[in-house]
Amino acid sequence: MKKVFLFIVTLLSITVNAQELKKPAEGKTIVYFVRSSGMGMLINFKYFDGEKYLGKFNYGKYLIYECDPGKHLFWSRSENTSFIEAELEPNKIYIIDSEAQMGAIKAGVKLVAFDPKAEHYKTPKKFEKKKKNILDAITENKEYIATAEDLKEGATEFESVIKRSTEKYNKSKEKGEEFAKVLPEMSYTN
Repeated sequence: MKKVFLFIVTLLSITVNAQELKKPAEGKTIVYFVRSSGMGMLINFKYFDGEKYLGKFNYGKYLIYECDPGKHLFWSRSENTSFIEAELEPNKIYIIDSEAQMGAIKAGVKLVAFDPKAEHYKTPKKFEKKKKNILDAITENKEYIATAEDLKEGATEFESVIKRSTEKYNKSKEKGEEFAKVLPEMSYTN
């Protein structure tokens, strides 16, 4: 009886983690922004694609962003600003984890691309844990959907933040600073 129970629990766990992620429209790309850790759970992180405001959400939610393939500069704002350069291919899915960082007043943010290739992690166990945490963040949490009004208000509210952050990124690039990357081969396959 115990073996049957364990088998059922394992089967349910596999089914939950095998959830299909949303596929992009033909010729488009989907980027999932997730928060796989509960650290800094009450703090809203704000998300941007270049100068375009995408919305803000806290732990327990995730954002699906459908966009054109090609080069993008994604960034997130909290106590700090975290940039990640992306080169996206059409008809692919990419996942970016928003890791909360210790801050002086509130949680900071660090954007990290999820690489679905296990060899890029220190151990297979670390890869499996990261993958499970990422997929659980999508399966168990609620999709954040910004209304047109939220996006309009946010773009206005964060106009000066967008300008300062864009200038900061450009100056850092001129000085030769390297940023995290989402590479074309980092796409996730259901």
